[in-house]
Amino acid sequence: MNKEKQTTLQTGIVERYASIVDNVQSFSETINRPLKQSFRINSLKGDSEKILSNLKKYDESIISTDWYNNGFTTKIENLGSSIEHFTGQIYIQELTSMMPALVIPDINESKRIIDCCAAPGSKTTQIAEMMQNKGEIIANDNKHSRLKALRGNLDRLGIINTTVTLRDFRSFPNTEADIYFVDAPCSSEGTIRKKNTIRRNLKEKDYDRFSKTQKGILERTCEMAKKGDQIVYSTCTFAPEENEKVVDSILQNHSVKLKKVHIKNLTIGKGINHWRGETYDKEIKKCARIWPHHNDTDGFFIARIEKC
Repeated sequence: MNKEKQTTLQTGIVERYASIVDNVQSFSETINRPLKQSFRINSLKGDSEKILSNLKKYDESIISTDWYNNGFTTKIENLGSSIEHFTGQIYIQELTSMMPALVIPDINESKRIIDCCAAPGSKTTQIAEMMQNKGEIIANDNKHSRLKALRGNLDRLGIINTTVTLRDFRSFPNTEADIYFVDAPCSSEGTIRKKNTIRRNLKEKDYDRFSKTQKGILERTCEMAKKGDQIVYSTCTFAPEENEKVVDSILQNHSVKLKKVHIKNLTIGKGINHWRGETYDKEIKKCARIWPHHNDTDGFFIARIEKC
């Protein structure tokens, strides 16, 4: 993407969300800065301290985030060429992508988890490591072409507690689980700080198209979940049409409630109740908006839903 087109996209995003962001100037400045390289350590492949020590031979300035002790940033530009990456000792992952797994405090080896839109496996492998490779994970995706990356990452990181399925989750057969993760396909506006991610200006019909798909996937999880089950819905976009509007629809049509999203030491913005003439349930404020200028990350949205 050329610089002129990238600037146009960034300007369009700032203009579209100026009414809901708390500091327009800071937001604009941040999305114009490159994103830091980030990764996490896979303790299933060795001692975490030793792996980190080896990595610091390349970059002494590697530090963990304030809100996740296994989320690191580095100046290493070719981290994907490191022996630690090839052997599965680390997983290169955006910081915001690490957040959904942290909003459920009791993920452990006794749980059964369905990752509804799993490829390429960032969250699946993170959750598996948190479960110490025990319990059970079903990692599903609807595109055969993406399963290669998912299986490859599972193998590289030594994950053995995960079954891979190929299905549009909107037609997934009834399957009981304790936790459902829906990291839904979206317009990906929040990834604008990454090189060559957003390639064109989105039209209003694009937001509506994504919203329809997201509602379908989330509705299926609500139909399958039993009382007390947890559902984590997330996107990497700023668009309320794909975030608050989707969750509001679920609140109106299913027996569910929202739980407040909290990650210690992470600055979290509230969900919004109004957007372009529409008003959403007041409970929507319990959702989390991760703005790039608050934590020097991508943009992200997370909702924690409990079946009643």
